[in-house]
Amino acid sequence: MRRIYLAIIVLLASSVAPALAAEPELGSEMYRLTPGLEKGDAADVTVTFEVGGELIVPDDKGKDASLPMSVVAKMAYEEQLVAWWNDPAIASRSLRRYSEARATLKSAEKGETRELPGDLRVIAAKAGADDMGLNGLTRRLTREQYDLINIPGNSLLIDRLLPKREMAVGEHWDHNADTIAGLFGMSHVAVCEVRSTVTGMDNRQVQIRMAGTVHGTVEGAATEIDVRGAYLFHLDHGRITKMNLALKEVRKPGEVTPGLDVVAKLSLVATPISKGAPRPFDEELVDECRALSTEELSELQFESPSRGYRFRHDSAWYVTGEQREHMSLRRLQRDDFIAHCNITTLPIRPANKPMTLHEFEANVVKSLGDKLDNVEAATEWANDAGHQCLGVIATGTIEDVPMQWRYYMVAAEGQRPATISVTAERSLLERFSDADRAIIDSMVLIDDPTATAAKPLPVKK
Repeated sequence: MRRIYLAIIVLLASSVAPALAAEPELGSEMYRLTPGLEKGDAADVTVTFEVGGELIVPDDKGKDASLPMSVVAKMAYEEQLVAWWNDPAIASRSLRRYSEARATLKSAEKGETRELPGDLRVIAAKAGADDMGLNGLTRRLTREQYDLINIPGNSLLIDRLLPKREMAVGEHWDHNADTIAGLFGMSHVAVCEVRSTVTGMDNRQVQIRMAGTVHGTVEGAATEIDVRGAYLFHLDHGRITKMNLALKEVRKPGEVTPGLDVVAKLSLVATPISKGAPRPFDEELVDECRALSTEELSELQFESPSRGYRFRHDSAWYVTGEQREHMSLRRLQRDDFIAHCNITTLPIRPANKPMTLHEFEANVVKSLGDKLDNVEAATEWANDAGHQCLGVIATGTIEDVPMQWRYYMVAAEGQRPATISVTAERSLLERFSDADRAIIDSMVLIDDPTATAAKPLPVKK
């Protein structure tokens, strides 16, 4: 799954229902709903996210088929602000240390539990209008690990819901589309009709109701989300300390994700850590978080011992198919399908017969056949792991559409080589740039553990 979406059909739980009561009467007392967050502020955050409904996927005949599925996710972490801005156009940053990050996924065919590894619990988070990221501080997350913790209700973003002015009971305000997009993990918002209303105040906590609809895209797929929720703004702490959301989403199938017809419930509690208490993270870790570039925060790790390689890639690449010795990826940029990539594992070549650049180019020419117009480049180099890399760039046409193909081979003595082919329309090359080279240059060929395990042990004499 591309996002942890999934398992309770009861949409309006008792914790949310009070916020959906009749319109409150207009009050006279005013409450300043301005976040008072600043660098160094910290909180203990707990989140539960339960979703249930159906995946929409094409069947063998290309028609949409519905598959029941569910997920229950639980998160608990300390979060310390590294930089925080109320303006959604400016990216905020935080450090998180997860004590719990687990999700149970179920479908008609199987069930599984995913959990963040114990040595990958310190996470750097970044949130801006066009700049979102979650990643390990010391090593990169995989796509599954990223999806596990990238759930709606980002605690780094929720305080941007506040209007930054005084409001009385019964007054309301409309939400910024960028804030709502970040809160629900949307890549684009076309229509945002989400509004919050002050409903009361108790024990220094202003009670606020949120409701409305939002239309846009998630990872290139059109979606509609109906929102009902409630949250509390603590006047003394200057932050939102509790949020409950009920969501109903209908998402069409996209280039890299299935469709969805689901309902969900999210509950988030942020318990502020006293300003006089020790901070969860020291200055050294804070500086490491601050130094991470946008590219580093968006870079993910892929590893497949059975196919014999691992590599890094930016989050715009999505795995769309996996077989025994073959995998496929697609690239989305601003919701547009930009390129397709195939990676295939080959048998080990004899040490005295390595693939030459001339031979590799001849294989490319043969495979493209009548589609080929010209070979633009053929080069050889060593990547970061010291592996031999061969590259051939060719142009041609498919059904009168000008295309470019990029073929690569990564090889090392005694290891199974991998071939990588990338296909893109020539009209998209400026946007694509060299997005494939990170895969090639970071690829490391590794042993298949099953093959190693199959070797007989030496006999002691």
